Amino acid sequence: MIRIDNIEVKKGGNTIIKDIDFKITPGKIMVLLGKNGAGKSTLLEALTGMNPLSSGKILWDGKKFKDLPIKDLALRRAVLAQKLDLNFQLTVKQLVEMGTYVCPDPLPNLKLEHLILSALQEVEMQDFIHRDYHSLSGGEQKRVLLAKCIIQLNCCNWADRNKYLFLDEPTSSLDIEQQYKFTSLVKHFVARRNIGVLAILHDINLAAQFADEIIMMRKGSIIEQGSPEKVLTPTIIQRVYDVNAIVNKHPVWGCPLVTTLPKSTISLTKDRRDPPKKFSI
Repeated sequence: MIRIDNIEVKKGGNTIIKDIDFKITPGKIMVLLGKNGAGKSTLLEALTGMNPLSSGKILWDGKKFKDLPIKDLALRRAVLAQKLDLNFQLTVKQLVEMGTYVCPDPLPNLKLEHLILSALQEVEMQDFIHRDYHSLSGGEQKRVLLAKCIIQLNCCNWADRNKYLFLDEPTSSLDIEQQYKFTSLVKHFVARRNIGVLAILHDINLAAQFADEIIMMRKGSIIEQGSPEKVLTPTIIQRVYDVNAIVNKHPVWGCPLVTTLPKSTISLTKDRRDPPKKFSI
């Protein structure tokens, strides 16, 4: 378990996040939601060692985060960034193999080949193993990057440490089909390997279907956290996003189904059987 205890991060003298308390549990998916500038990326970077803490502490399975060697941290967590800029040609196989660089010793070729193929099979990209990464679609690239994370977490011993996956807006710019495909692959990996996941998303309804728990952030602080049913309410959504919302039960999944509305719509307290007034955005 990763325990985040009252952390604060400052940049240039400004407090970006403050009073942050929660935990990331193996086998569970935690999603961060909030407006642009809410502090979501800063929080993720603090948890992965890219932003130093101004105060508070982070414990990884009972060990102080600041005391973990970088090599040990690389074996415990993988990060899928929002985008990867490559200025040179690289095959899918070569990119996924980069996930094994965290291993203290070189892997035998036979084991290396097996790990690469297994990771690509897990994300349904084994037929693309010799393709140039740049020739892939956005959804295909994200799945290859997920395979790289999988092989990073999978290439060394699982027995003595929990593993964690951090996802920074992994479905941004993906079409609806690719969003569902990516999130279902992550859920399968979590269930099979009992890893803990922290993800930043912008799609509220995708988060409702994907997350075990959601953290709602605004101006660097946590407004609410808990199950999708607990946090995705009209009151909390209005407080976090400054928009009105109608929340119903999803007809298939049973999770919250959110319809957001501009502030200029009629009051949601009025009888919804009345015809809505015209509004402009």
